[in-house]
Amino acid sequence: MAKVLLTRPRMRSSEQDELHRLLLEAGVTIEELPMIAFEWPPELNELDNALKRASEDEFDAIILSSPTAVIFFEDRAKELGYWDALKLNVRFGAVGKATATELESLGIASAFPIPMRGGSHELIALLGSQGLAGKRILLLQSQIGLETLEYALTEMGALPERVTLYHTTGPTLGDAARLLRLMESGTRPDVIAFFSPSSVQYFIQSLAEMASGMLRDLPALATIGETTAKAVEEALHRRPEIVARKADQASLAQDIILYLGLRDQKN
Repeated sequence: MAKVLLTRPRMRSSEQDELHRLLLEAGVTIEELPMIAFEWPPELNELDNALKRASEDEFDAIILSSPTAVIFFEDRAKELGYWDALKLNVRFGAVGKATATELESLGIASAFPIPMRGGSHELIALLGSQGLAGKRILLLQSQIGLETLEYALTEMGALPERVTLYHTTGPTLGDAARLLRLMESGTRPDVIAFFSPSSVQYFIQSLAEMASGMLRDLPALATIGETTAKAVEEALHRRPEIVARKADQASLAQDIILYLGLRDQKN
C-alpha cells in the first residue's frame, strides 16, 4: 500500500480536509509529521500598531502571505477590537488560492487577482496592472517570509510596509527523531509532500543534522506550488517529481494519486 508523508504543521492538518479525503479514497496510507510550527512574535507592539493604523485607513490594502497568516490576522484583529473596521474598509490581497479561500471563509473577497499556482512571483506579475503606484500596502507574513513581494511593490511605485505577523519555527526534537526513525525504517513513505519553503528548509536541516546521507536517497517529492518547488530545487538540486498544477489540496492529492498509479483504483 502506498504511503505519503505530510510535513505541514498540525494547525493545518485535519482528517476532514480534501487532501486526506482524496488520498484515503485512493487507498493511500497517510503519515503526518510536522516540520514547522507557528507562534506569536515575542514582541507584538509593531504588529498591533500596524493593525491600528490599518483600521484607521492608513493603508490602501493588506496582503496576507498564507492561510496561517489569515488565522493569526483574524485572531489579533479581533482581540484588539479592529476586526469590523478592517473587514469593512480595507482591501485585501492573498498570496495563493489557499490564502484567498481562507479569507473567503471569513467573508472577505480578495481585491486583487489570485495566483493559481501560488507564490509571490506570480502575484507580482498579476499586480503589475493594478495601479498600485503611490498606494500604501501592509504586508503581513512570517519572520522568515521572502522579501520578493516587498521589493517588487517598491519597484511598481507602491509604498509597502512589511510587518511580522507570526513566527515560524522548526520541528520539536520529538518530531525530528520520529522523522529519522521513519526514514530508517523498512516502511519509508513513497512520497513526501511539502507545503511551504520553510517546511523544506526545516526538513532538510533536521536530516542533515542527524543523517545527512539520507538526503541523497529521498523518495519522490511533492510540492503544493512552484514557490515550494523552487525551494526544493535550490536546496537539493533536484526537481520535485510532483508539483501541483494548482496550488490547492485537491490538485496536489490528484497529482500524487496519478504519480502513484492509483487513478484506476480511485475510479
